[in-house]
Amino acid sequence: MKPFYAILANGMTALLAGPTGAIDWLPVPRFDGPTVFGRLLDRHTGGYLSLEPDTYQTVHQRYLPDGLCLETRFDTASGEAVVRTWMSVGRTAVWMSCRTAVPLRLTCRPAFGYGAVRPAYTPTSGGMRYQNPHGPEMAQLIIHGSSTATDRIDQWIVGPGETTIVFRISSEQPADIRWLNRPISSDSDHLWSSTATFWKAAWQPYHGPHSDLYIKSLEIMRALTYRPTGAPIAAATTSLPETPGETRQWDYRYVWVRDSAYAAEALLLAGDVTAARRIAEFLLNAVSPTERVFPAPFLRVDGTLPDGERDLLWLSGHAESRPARAGNGAIHQLQLDLAGSVLWLIYHLQRQQPDAGWLRQQWWAIEALGEWMRHTWSQQDASLWEYRTIRGHHTHSRLMNWVGIQSIRYLAELLGVPERAEKWRRLAQRVKDAIMEDATAAGLFAPRPNTPSTDAALLTLPLYDFVPVDHPLFAGTMEAIDSSLVVDGFVYRYREDDLGQARHPFILAGFWYARVLMRQGRMEEADRVIAQHARLATPLGLYGEHVDARTGEVRGNFPQLFSHTGLVTTLAERQRILAGHPLLSFPPTS
Repeated sequence: MKPFYAILANGMTALLAGPTGAIDWLPVPRFDGPTVFGRLLDRHTGGYLSLEPDTYQTVHQRYLPDGLCLETRFDTASGEAVVRTWMSVGRTAVWMSCRTAVPLRLTCRPAFGYGAVRPAYTPTSGGMRYQNPHGPEMAQLIIHGSSTATDRIDQWIVGPGETTIVFRISSEQPADIRWLNRPISSDSDHLWSSTATFWKAAWQPYHGPHSDLYIKSLEIMRALTYRPTGAPIAAATTSLPETPGETRQWDYRYVWVRDSAYAAEALLLAGDVTAARRIAEFLLNAVSPTERVFPAPFLRVDGTLPDGERDLLWLSGHAESRPARAGNGAIHQLQLDLAGSVLWLIYHLQRQQPDAGWLRQQWWAIEALGEWMRHTWSQQDASLWEYRTIRGHHTHSRLMNWVGIQSIRYLAELLGVPERAEKWRRLAQRVKDAIMEDATAAGLFAPRPNTPSTDAALLTLPLYDFVPVDHPLFAGTMEAIDSSLVVDGFVYRYREDDLGQARHPFILAGFWYARVLMRQGRMEEADRVIAQHARLATPLGLYGEHVDARTGEVRGNFPQLFSHTGLVTTLAERQRILAGHPLLSFPPTS
């Protein structure tokens, strides 16, 4: 993805702003809603909001030190212009405050329903009112300060001087019309100061290398979290391609069970037990004891089930990559690693902050997850990679069933019910024996039985305490991964799948690789891999899902929760190893 984007968020939705501060992406009223600004997926019809000089010599961007406020600084022949942009927490409003020595051009072109619907315009004193003629959305542009109308209904000239611009949107009628009619303060400095406290709450103490990236990753994880439920989405966007011009582009604006559990584990390692517990409770509340334990691999941010996948055929797609999509066809897949990732999280939450009352309250869901694994662990699935047509007995899925069953075993011991613990111990041993039998026959762990290729997900075998890093079978697995998936310190998740060749390294897999190296005592090599992956972040400290190793360009949906959790987990584990503190693991007797 080029150019590089910044994310701004408010706990309900998120926008992406380009290198001149132009807002090219804003879904409403939530992360998973249709866009009001969607130029990211169609340069001509998607809609955008911008404030910039007609000509400039250079432009520089940074986040302010106290949170996700984007500062865009233009140097022009006649002086400097500084624009600060952020979102207020609560109702969706975008703020732009500028101090400029030169006139700036303000352009506001909303387009509702992923660019399919042009708004009705109503001029107001100091701005414009917008109405979706086919839906409930209404929006208002307010200009506090010097401005001049142009001969175009969607443009104004702002400045020189100080000006505050607010774009606020409502998706509910008629109650929210009152909100749009309320006067709004022009004291942007005070308003940002109040908003900054929301972002500072994400910070956790850290003293080690890449500290700026570590704190930024915690902020991005907060930016991707739906505040009312505490659940994080996998990424802020839909349809950003892994490879421009091809068809690997999906909608990631949902709460994936697996991704959320990974995020909670990273938060737990970082010291934010409260945020980790909120995610755990969201995931446990999604459990159904009478049917498929998770109704789908992912949920909407409010816990409900999304619709299926549909193609947005009127959009040209990012970098002409068609089709753009809303929804995700993986909703129908069986992915058998989900329960294990949640139960690993629950076990370590209880180890770090014991709460027997909470554990008893959640025990019905925990045992429901266990019963699901007891009946399904030997089935074929689509794996964590969500293969569209490949089904098999995936080693990683079986590993995560073992992880989940082991977790219930030790949770039962913590709860003081040894007979239940013994039941789950026996089942865990059966699952482990099946995995080890396949690996022994092959001389290493394979992605699926009788599969000649390898898979970066196998790097998690020692990370979840299944085998030690020096186990002979894992040594063979590591050798296979090194020879076929690792290129100059970057790691591909696999070489090909049912859609063809994997084009780019997978950032999370690179962090898994670094974690394995650290556990093998190869800290110098691990630090080199970590540093390489630190350099993959955009200038603003953000990660996509993949990276083009040749050009450094971000690929896939953005910013990506997986990648940021990988960085936090890796750096937190590095601190623990150097300090001699234990890593997340099961008791030695397991």
